[in-house]
Amino acid sequence: MAGTEARPTITWLPSCGGLDPSVQLLIMVDINDLNIEYRVSPRRKSIGIMVTTEGKVVVTLPRGASRESLAQALERHRAWIERRVSERQAAWGQLKAGEAYLLGEAFRLTVLKGATGAVSLNGPEIRVPLPAGVDLWSRLVAWYAQRALTRLQARVAHFAASMGLSPGPVELKGWKRRWGECHPDGKLRFNWRLILCPPAVIDYVVVHELAHLKVTGHNPRFWGQVAAILPDYAARRRWLNREGAPFLLWRA
Repeated sequence: MAGTEARPTITWLPSCGGLDPSVQLLIMVDINDLNIEYRVSPRRKSIGIMVTTEGKVVVTLPRGASRESLAQALERHRAWIERRVSERQAAWGQLKAGEAYLLGEAFRLTVLKGATGAVSLNGPEIRVPLPAGVDLWSRLVAWYAQRALTRLQARVAHFAASMGLSPGPVELKGWKRRWGECHPDGKLRFNWRLILCPPAVIDYVVVHELAHLKVTGHNPRFWGQVAAILPDYAARRRWLNREGAPFLLWRA
């Protein structure tokens, strides 16, 4: 009937309710041509839905979840699922083979095999001399990390002064799911991959973590601290969530 959306097509395994807790059940469910992976976890109290960085939909079910509760959850979150997958796919579509990224811009990646010297930025290209036996990605990551640390230390010092804070040292990490974290002792840790993102987005992550030195959690008082420094933080945060996700996994 016109104007009526079809309910999700669900392939259900009758034995799922009796699975051994150590076993993950994989079920394929289709929503408008989207393949969704299902898992069963004895630790879940309710149905959880997530879209991974790669744009894959994963639904985790509590043991004994009913067909009806599953169908209702899918229907209730259908628009969100489709929108988030579309955003992830669009973001991944902007990354091209043969390119490398820096501060939100794309550069031609030029590998100089057999050459020696430092990795460098030359106009529209990033040049990577690659002596025999040396791994390309390792060289590139080391170059990115050095630039990331320099920039992050400078931005932390800048915003900390504005916020009346004296944070601890800056450390770099290579997380796949996180951009930054703040420890109660004042130590700040950031993902080196932030250097791939635009400067405005880097500043947002820095201010976000510094604000945690004043307020734990993400309550209104916390966001007020962020907004006092970056009134447009919502747009920066939105870019990070939508466009930044592929950079967490990108590899040249």
